Amino acid sequence: MKPMKTFSTFLIGVLIQFGLSAETRADLVMMTNGDRITGEIQHIWDKDVVIEPELDDDVKVSINFENVAYIESERDFEIELTNGEEVIARFPGMNADGKQLIEIDGVSRAIDLMELYEVDEIEDYFDWESHIDFNATINKGNTDSVNTKLYADTNLKLGDHRHIADITFIREEQDHVTTADQDLFRYNYNWLFREPWFLGASLSAERDPIKDLDRRYVVGATLGRDFFNTPRTKLSGQLGLGYLTEEDTLGETQQSMVAIWILRYRQDMFSEDLEIFHDHSINSYLTGRSNTVIKTSTGVRYEITDLLYANLSLDYDYETEPAGTAENDDLRLVVGLGVEF
Repeated sequence: MKPMKTFSTFLIGVLIQFGLSAETRADLVMMTNGDRITGEIQHIWDKDVVIEPELDDDVKVSINFENVAYIESERDFEIELTNGEEVIARFPGMNADGKQLIEIDGVSRAIDLMELYEVDEIEDYFDWESHIDFNATINKGNTDSVNTKLYADTNLKLGDHRHIADITFIREEQDHVTTADQDLFRYNYNWLFREPWFLGASLSAERDPIKDLDRRYVVGATLGRDFFNTPRTKLSGQLGLGYLTEEDTLGETQQSMVAIWILRYRQDMFSEDLEIFHDHSINSYLTGRSNTVIKTSTGVRYEITDLLYANLSLDYDYETEPAGTAENDDLRLVVGLGVEF
């Protein structure tokens, strides 16, 4: 029995130590009223600390600096101060004067909480985010029409390498006559060779027979820059050259060198539940026929649940010299639902 008692004591000690270690690994937000909130700090922005409590990881709590005494965490964060200084640091707690401490390379420094402009978790090596949007408008009566748009995108990050792809299917029918039949696929590869600069490769494939376009392929190489790259704000631009080949519905083909411009913007507004976005691309023909193709999408997504969101977007396509007798521009206001995973 004695060996069994010894083993039981050892096991209990290990479990207690494990529990204490787990507790020390949790982040802590100490409130000015003495309350303690432990969990995982998501980010700090606009004088608010957002933490995912230990007891309920489906909820995120936002706490204003006015109610925070100090923060403790053994994790490293990307910290931007109000004076523009950017550091990698952790939060060891509060000093004797009631100041927040940040630890940079093992050296502690006292600051005022109000000096924290933005604090974000350090990006993981692997990150993946995808959306699928479905939008439909159906009218019956004096005018019968069916308008649908299916859009899906994915963003895969592996260290300094990013893979961004999206696909769009648009179908419109009025009084049983097809008025829109568009397919578009785009892929963009980025290599962050010297942050915030990256080299890119892009590929797009499009068909739109209603606009007399049987097929259009563009392959290009770009140089890009991340102007902002935080969990709350992402803005990047790319400029480069590419090769285009296209064929209209009459069989006439066109090859051209093109100048390429790509911009992507994402911004969380007010809370993580509301996101605004804007994407646009410009392909300007440098040889062959004169034409510039502009595609933009601007809108908002509102998170209903962790999986489901509502979306509203304004899509605009413009060509200076479209194929055949097609119109120069298309404008669509799209409302629908989507899933995020």
